[in-house]
Amino acid sequence: MVEGFRVNFTKLELGIGRRTLKTFVSDITIDTVASLCPRCGKPSLSTIFDREGKVYQRSECPCHDAIEDLIFSDTALYRRLEEWNRLVFPEGDAVLTQSAPGCCGTEMGSQNEPCLAVIDITNHCNFKCPICFAEAKAEGSHYFLELEVVVNMLKALLNRPVPCRSVQFSGGEPTLHPDFPKILRAARGLGFTHLQVATNGSRFVDPDYAKLCEESGLHTLYLQFDGMSDEVYLKMRGQRLLDKKIAAVRSIEQTNMRLVLVPTIMSSVNVDQVGPIFQFALEHNKFVTGISIQPAADVGRIAVTTGGAEPFNLAAMARAFGDQTGLTRFPDDWFPLNSISLLSRAIERVRNEKMHPPLSDAHCSIGTFFYVDDNNKPFCLSSFFDLDRFLRGMAKIKPHAEQGLIERQISKVRQFGQLSQCLDLRKTPPGLTFQRLLRSLDAWEDKHEGRSEGWAQRGFNGIFVAGMHFMDAHSYNLRRLRRCIIQYVTTDGQLVPFCSYNAGARLRDSEELTRIAGEVPQGGNSDHAAMAGELPMQAD
Repeated sequence: MVEGFRVNFTKLELGIGRRTLKTFVSDITIDTVASLCPRCGKPSLSTIFDREGKVYQRSECPCHDAIEDLIFSDTALYRRLEEWNRLVFPEGDAVLTQSAPGCCGTEMGSQNEPCLAVIDITNHCNFKCPICFAEAKAEGSHYFLELEVVVNMLKALLNRPVPCRSVQFSGGEPTLHPDFPKILRAARGLGFTHLQVATNGSRFVDPDYAKLCEESGLHTLYLQFDGMSDEVYLKMRGQRLLDKKIAAVRSIEQTNMRLVLVPTIMSSVNVDQVGPIFQFALEHNKFVTGISIQPAADVGRIAVTTGGAEPFNLAAMARAFGDQTGLTRFPDDWFPLNSISLLSRAIERVRNEKMHPPLSDAHCSIGTFFYVDDNNKPFCLSSFFDLDRFLRGMAKIKPHAEQGLIERQISKVRQFGQLSQCLDLRKTPPGLTFQRLLRSLDAWEDKHEGRSEGWAQRGFNGIFVAGMHFMDAHSYNLRRLRRCIIQYVTTDGQLVPFCSYNAGARLRDSEELTRIAGEVPQGGNSDHAAMAGELPMQAD
């Protein structure tokens, strides 16, 4: 996918070898990180550097000539994200709480507990998308996890040092599992507070099936949604799907579930669809709570060419969104996901209860948030609310002396109300108060609150737009991996970071072989654990 931007220094016309020509005159080193070689997958160091306002990563594998790739198309935003990393991780990785051992061990695992756990319940799919990172198939060797196995995996999440109660069922296409509604009911019965499904939406075209899933406990659909043009779906999914996508959305609008639209964006294919997708989300904002944009990573099955265009990345996403909608400033209105951890930590201190701060690396995900008024007009939150000041102010929130008297809602905690000066009343949309703004955080923390009767009067409708850029061989960074908060559950109840499962060591392959063979490994003796143990960590 990004071959056009990979430079092998031994092939330069200058004829200068790697050991002689290490950098261009304009190159400015930003960082050196532990990584994996894009060619052989062995541990190596990579240099991250600025060249003429863009960020590249160069592998320094001792076995091969250097290879470099463009990983971020705006150095200023990249450095801004680094500032957030220093704020969220003031002592580096030492601030992370070591989780219970995962199947990857220390080398390829995360030092974070998961904010969201992912369970693949099948590898069967009724699509054969040319860009599937899971390489799911419509034919061949398949598995459907037994209900008892899934229940044991769910129980393992509750037995973590900090129980994880948010789970996403994935695949393959998870709704093809004949026991999917039973799995939902089992998860609800175990006390999981947020149930998601990553889906192509094909089964949700049927309103009765959508209603069945709602009744079984499903809260949110992460719906594959690549654009508002059938030409896009022909290229990326191999078939015309727009009518079916819209039909699935209409089915969900007959329930009390919510939707997050999930477009995979590829250069020269569907970058121009970012604005139209947002417009569609706006028209359905009572049910569409957000857009989770995923720049295509060079993993799995990539059969769509980009004509040598610059790889799409989070900086390109932020620029494209502003250019196409006119609603955001670059880079001022974009914040990393981990900035929200300052709010989570404040809630922990006030309530004296353990939460799951989104302590991901700042380079994993960035986003922005919109208030939507009664006329469906969007207002970027940071255009009238000093979000930077608000989040930084969270770090100063102190524990409350009488923990037992604090009510659940954030909007009723006095210390948060003291930050009302972050709201610029001259720019605030009509009818929006700081109290209503805080109530939106109630819905963020408690998904049931945002679905309750009368919510539109107490809080407000909002849409987040975020990008999550998963790593591939060209951008692999073990520091990011150690901070992963989205983790897969294996059949033996252990955890694998998203980017270990799908890229790097590609632990998905060995796990799927185990499932296809019908073998449920015991303890930590799985094949992928042994594989990970062969990859020693190098110091950053």
